Amino acid sequence: MEQEQTKRTRRTAAEIKNLLESFSQCGLDAKEFCILHHISEALFSKWRSRYGNSSNGKENNFVLLQTASVLQNSSFLFAEVKGIKIYQAVTASYLKELIA
Repeated sequence: MEQEQTKRTRRTAAEIKNLLESFSQCGLDAKEFCILHHISEALFSKWRSRYGNSSNGKENNFVLLQTASVLQNSSFLFAEVKGIKIYQAVTASYLKELIA
């Protein structure tokens, strides 16, 4: 009794992007989509992280900061993140902690 082995095929980047676009338009959840297209959920998740996930609503992981022009006195507004006003220069890691 030999089990029939399925031949694995590699998909090109264009094919993966087409699948991801199809997913974002079909209205199915990820599990149903994977079953329909015979792909594992882990692989699908990897594709979404690598090639972009248009269904999450974010285009990138950047946060828009509003900066003010630098004035001579020390009371200038450096940046505003989610309503938090920052009046001095801070590191990127500090800003990341604010938005987390």
